[in-house]
Amino acid sequence: MVVAEKTLWGIHAGRTGDAERLFLKENRIGIGWDKVGDLSKLGPTREAFKEAVAQAYPQKKPGAIPNNAGQLFRFARDMAVGDYVAYPSRTDRSIHIG
Repeated sequence: MVVAEKTLWGIHAGRTGDAERLFLKENRIGIGWDKVGDLSKLGPTREAFKEAVAQAYPQKKPGAIPNNAGQLFRFARDMAVGDYVAYPSRTDRSIHIG
């Protein structure tokens, strides 16, 4: 028997848990970095995401740019329908799986 592998992504609702309403009430997930804009309009490379983060957030330390861009890239390009998402809630200390 072949069992299809599923990917599990961990996602947080910011430092204050401010995205919890979006995650639990609207059954959606999202990530920050609003100034970067629509991720679907960026080129399909990590380099395009690095450039977008660097332009949107010029105050970021150079070492943070690849890290942030990598998170955005994986969210936009690697995450797929059917993957699982785990969200640890700050308000009730539960781990929600979707």
